[in-house]
Amino acid sequence: MDTNNLTVFSKEIIPVYTTGTGERVVIGRELHEKLKIDTPYNKWFPRMCEYGFFEEEDFQTFLSESTGGRPAENHTLKLEMAKHVAMIQRSPEGKAIRDQLIALETNVSELSPELRLLINMELKQKEQAKAIEAVNQRVDDIREVVALNPIQWREESQFMVASVAKQLGGIEHIRDIHSEIYNLVDSRAGCSLKRRLENLKSRMAMEGVSKSKIRTLNKLDVIAQDKKLIEIYVAIVKEMAVKYDAIRSINREEQNV
Repeated sequence: MDTNNLTVFSKEIIPVYTTGTGERVVIGRELHEKLKIDTPYNKWFPRMCEYGFFEEEDFQTFLSESTGGRPAENHTLKLEMAKHVAMIQRSPEGKAIRDQLIALETNVSELSPELRLLINMELKQKEQAKAIEAVNQRVDDIREVVALNPIQWREESQFMVASVAKQLGGIEHIRDIHSEIYNLVDSRAGCSLKRRLENLKSRMAMEGVSKSKIRTLNKLDVIAQDKKLIEIYVAIVKEMAVKYDAIRSINREEQNV
């Protein structure tokens, strides 16, 4: 690596130089300074070399110009090594420098397999961070649903069912949604809402309740008479709201009230 006649190629964040042979390099002590490393350079640089970097292959040693004292040992690092070193620091400064050096590459495919692996790992971490953020937002939304008022469960659950129907395309889906919910209640409670509704109607008829009132009875009236069924029903409605992503719609409508 020719360290004579270095010329500045780029000064953004950290100076990048071009050697007399056209190779791009970074000065070790300048990288150390820009990375804001507390460990003295003469101790820090050997540690970086332990990651698999070799003199003449990845860097070259030279003596910095003296300012009156003994010349200090310095190094010119190939961009490949400089990128790895910057990434190893796991700091905002390291990321900024690494990003700058990568931007200087004309073709990412020319990067070493190791560096490409590290870059891909970081990209996946960013994707995971976004996914976690989305999940956290969804959890916050779900909390709104979980807070369904146990006293007004009937009114609020019907509001949720209507919101699910809107997500599916319109209120014409309400009948199918109710059917799905009732089937799930039957399954989880180990009962038959249809049979219980028939029994309820028969019992009310024997008690002399008017036929017109009996005709208005439905499965929700059956559920309302059993605390366990109410809990199961409300849980299923919440699950439906989450399943069909109706939570945001519910929150928007509540904000507009």
